[in-house]
Amino acid sequence: MSSRILWPAALAGVVVLSSAAGAVTLAGRVTDTGDGQPLPGAIVRLDGVMRGTYTDPEGMFRLAGLPAGRQILVTSHIGYQTRTDTLNLQPGGEYQLDLTLQPTAIRLGQTEVRANRSPSPAASQAGALSLSAAQLRQAPAVGEPDVVRSLTLVPGVKAASDYSSGLYVRGGSPDQNLVLLDGAPVYNPSHAFGFFSTFNPDAVNSVTLYKSAYPASYGGNLGALLDVSTQSPTPPTVTGSAGLSLLAVRVTTAGPWAGGSWKVAARRTYLDPILAAARAGGAAVPDYYFYDLNARLDRPLAGQGSLAVASYLGSDYLDFSFDPNNRLGIRWRNRTLAATWKRVYSPALLASLILTGSHYQSDTDLDVLGTPVRFTNSVADLAGRVQFDYAGHPDHAPAAGLQFNIYRLAYAQYFATPKPDIDLHQAPAQAALFLQDQWRPTALTELTLGVRASSFSEGRRGDLCPRLALRHMLRPELAFKLAAGTSVQYLQLVSAEGFSGADFWLPLDGSVRPSRARQAALGFDWEPLPAFRLTAEAYHTRMADLVLLDYQAGVNNQDTRSAALFFTGGRGRAAGIELMLEKRTGDLSGWLGYTLGRTRRWFAELNGGQGFAPKYDRRHDLSAVLAWRRGIWTWEATFVYGTGQAYTPAAARYTLRNPATGQPTDYVLPAARNSARLLPYHRLDLGLRRQFGWLGGQAALAAQLVNAYNRRNEWFVQYDTERPDTRPRLYRMLPILPSLGLEIRF
Repeated sequence: MSSRILWPAALAGVVVLSSAAGAVTLAGRVTDTGDGQPLPGAIVRLDGVMRGTYTDPEGMFRLAGLPAGRQILVTSHIGYQTRTDTLNLQPGGEYQLDLTLQPTAIRLGQTEVRANRSPSPAASQAGALSLSAAQLRQAPAVGEPDVVRSLTLVPGVKAASDYSSGLYVRGGSPDQNLVLLDGAPVYNPSHAFGFFSTFNPDAVNSVTLYKSAYPASYGGNLGALLDVSTQSPTPPTVTGSAGLSLLAVRVTTAGPWAGGSWKVAARRTYLDPILAAARAGGAAVPDYYFYDLNARLDRPLAGQGSLAVASYLGSDYLDFSFDPNNRLGIRWRNRTLAATWKRVYSPALLASLILTGSHYQSDTDLDVLGTPVRFTNSVADLAGRVQFDYAGHPDHAPAAGLQFNIYRLAYAQYFATPKPDIDLHQAPAQAALFLQDQWRPTALTELTLGVRASSFSEGRRGDLCPRLALRHMLRPELAFKLAAGTSVQYLQLVSAEGFSGADFWLPLDGSVRPSRARQAALGFDWEPLPAFRLTAEAYHTRMADLVLLDYQAGVNNQDTRSAALFFTGGRGRAAGIELMLEKRTGDLSGWLGYTLGRTRRWFAELNGGQGFAPKYDRRHDLSAVLAWRRGIWTWEATFVYGTGQAYTPAAARYTLRNPATGQPTDYVLPAARNSARLLPYHRLDLGLRRQFGWLGGQAALAAQLVNAYNRRNEWFVQYDTERPDTRPRLYRMLPILPSLGLEIRF
């Protein structure tokens, strides 16, 4: 479908929807009274009228098709005092409002609160959730709050290991996730073995995760969408915070600028002495450190416009000597830059333009039994996106947009030689056009329909991907959700077994078809009491044209086509059930989550064509998170349990004698691919936090015990054929790690 067909259709739709003349439109922003921070997820509604909405990640909202006359506008958010405003609305009027909310403590017990339920933007779709900055800071956490650490504790989302924060979402691999920071893609969002992600919690404003079938305005990946927005506060004076622990130090400062604001957040780990002490005690742990820096400028423009510029720089270094004959060294870094311009042409029409640049680079050196191996990889992504959102009709909210990406990808592989066995350089381009409409056919039903048309320069491909999301209120406390859609992926990540830092991206050319996925999810949300929520969801994904790197293809092979470097034509399937019970208010809060899942892959050239479990297959996953608050003290506990990772065991050992030298060489005959499992993974983390005032500001002292009962979970197995008995060597994950931390806000 060409843009010559889609754009006239979109414009015609806007004209038709604009016919709802006489209706009133409200638009504005909701912020914190104290520091001017935008409040995403705040409820804005008319009292007594079935019209309401939630604010977006920047605290902005739009309500269209409202009745004229004297109306009462109610604005509320968890942790803030509810605000009530009386408005006199004129027929056909368009009003711009800036609303502020006062923070307050919420204690349930003697007071019963009743209110109409309204879905948040993410809550309106199956497999989606949203977290605000306040929720991230208040979420139970061992160590400092972290986006990825928090998400891996919800059903359907897991990390690969203690040494990786790559997300496995609903049986998918990390490359199937689209990770955005202020709209710019982040190609390796990991730090410090999974203890930290790329996202500094002090720089984050909101987080939205779609586990599958995300909206049509996004594309390019098969699986999940993680959308992270950095903070854009407007404090009246310069403010700041600092955090110090045995693992990392953080410093953040912000202030007003030209009617807007600026912010800088820096973080650096100094794990080096802790890991050195662990190695001295005999633990097989690496030498590691990282740093990162976030900076952002926001300012209003004349004519109801705004401009935001955000940047990120992060770098990691890792060196791991398993033994004298086996060593791993990795260096990787991410850089992003995003400029976002928005213009409100009327309370009903919003235009936005975002230009982004992203660069990822990695360098991996290995010595395996004295044989040097090296991989280098870089991805540069320059993108632009324009989008129009219209809210001038009481039952429809259409959106349309156009996006382009220009890539530069390079990959080189060296095997025991200074000359690369594989040396690839490509510069493909991708373009996409998307249309979407949020339709309310009834007061209890919300239906989102969308379509994304994309093209890729390699192979001159074109694809059409429809998307659907449905939410229907069966009862005031019970909602039914459904989401479905198709997606394609043109770039391929090759993922290492244990370290996400060793992952690298490869370009796919016209000799390989792009990977495709069809996703569906349905579920129920039940809130029997204000403090409790039970979520149950089932999902199913079918994948086609998957690829898997053939590590032997580059040796003595001059053919660099993707068809010659990959196992191609793979199929995949993932299905599961997720359950989550939450207690969200009161002195005792937390959640219990469980996932029953199964993931399989099929390649004609692997495992005799039989299906096998990939490393991200987890049959059972259980997580329990508790926080008990008593005055200035907070006790925290997190327990996780999961089925062990699949691996390929040895089926037999045999010896071949070199006929020229007479020297024997031992070999291991592998069994069926991933036919064995490591022992189940489980870990208990404990924490204690005390709040107090210091130097006119607020401070918190925290003590944590990671892996409290010192469970040395299994990481991977390696077979050494030089030993006469060819016994496997088992490598384990992190031991018990104590930590102390201090956080100050001024």
